[in-house]
Amino acid sequence: MKQLFILMVLLFLGCGPDPIPAPKPSVLILPDNLNTCNTASRVNDFESQVRFQWTAALDTESYQLVIENTLTRQKRTVSTSLLSESVRLSSGAPYSWYVVSKSLLTDAVGQSSVWQFYLEGNPEASHFPFPAQLLEPQNKAELGLDDSNSLLFQWNGNDLDGDIESYELYLGESTDELSKEREGLTNNQTEIQLLANTLYFWQVVSIDREGNHSFSEIFQFQTL
Repeated sequence: MKQLFILMVLLFLGCGPDPIPAPKPSVLILPDNLNTCNTASRVNDFESQVRFQWTAALDTESYQLVIENTLTRQKRTVSTSLLSESVRLSSGAPYSWYVVSKSLLTDAVGQSSVWQFYLEGNPEASHFPFPAQLLEPQNKAELGLDDSNSLLFQWNGNDLDGDIESYELYLGESTDELSKEREGLTNNQTEIQLLANTLYFWQVVSIDREGNHSFSEIFQFQTL
């Protein structure tokens, strides 16, 4: 009798409602990644209309387009149920963008990859470097140090003019106290000695031959 009761409970639980699927990420289409936006329409000397496009995502009812001017750190957020959106932006600046997939049935979301593009202003002007993409150590990683207490830092840098001259690496134990740990770096990696059992924050600055600067995101990691 007890076994029959357990079997009935298991059957009841097995017939419960299926879990609500989380929205899947979209795939970005336009503007092209790490390129000049050549599909923008000029509005005036200072602004252009930029069309953003992405693919449909499964289990999704609406989308949130997030655009950031990576020089000023100003963000624009546009909500839509469509697969494209046209936004007026300031010319002569680099931008990053991504799309968040949303559903009314769940608080879970899907996020696309992050793409970057440059919106031309004066075509004769030098382009600002794209913000460096931090690779290692990854954000919120927990890492052991080697015998020399050293850790390898790696990143990718891009500039439409191909004239990145050097990088600076900033490191600290809080986002408000980052100090310049390395400067004049011509490679995309460097090794730094660290303390164990410490929470660190790091950022990379890209500098081109014209003296234009761009700042990466700030990542954090914990040494063990």
